Amino acid sequence: VNAKNLDQKFAYIQVTFVSPYFDEKELSERKTYFERNHNITRFVFETPYTLSGKKQGGVEEQCKRRTILTTMHSFPYVKKRIAVMYEHQVELKPIDVAIDEMNDRTTELRKLCMSNGLDMIQLQLKLQGCVSVQVRADWNGD
Repeated sequence: VNAKNLDQKFAYIQVTFVSPYFDEKELSERKTYFERNHNITRFVFETPYTLSGKKQGGVEEQCKRRTILTTMHSFPYVKKRIAVMYEHQVELKPIDVAIDEMNDRTTELRKLCMSNGLDMIQLQLKLQGCVSVQVRADWNGD
């Protein structure tokens, strides 16, 4: 949201889903579930877009903006809302978006396969969601 485009006579609230954000060093230090869910000051959310202005597009034009927020206090905190003191944005090009999605799917499959009591139905559904063949309509086989 661009604050310059907002009417100053009104109060605005922006609500979005965020996930804890850890760099590789911090992730290696936070080994337990408790450590990965307490004393967190950085969060991330992603916004899809295309260069043509649409939110969603084909694989070849889908970009993503990853926004990393740093809060003034760590979560959990006494208050449910904490002011953001720093915001950093990273623009992902279509190839980066594809690689990022493949990494996410691989992580999901690895978690599912490593869990106790492997659920074959869940695995089948996850695999079907991962395998998506992109066919070019103008391909003539030459």
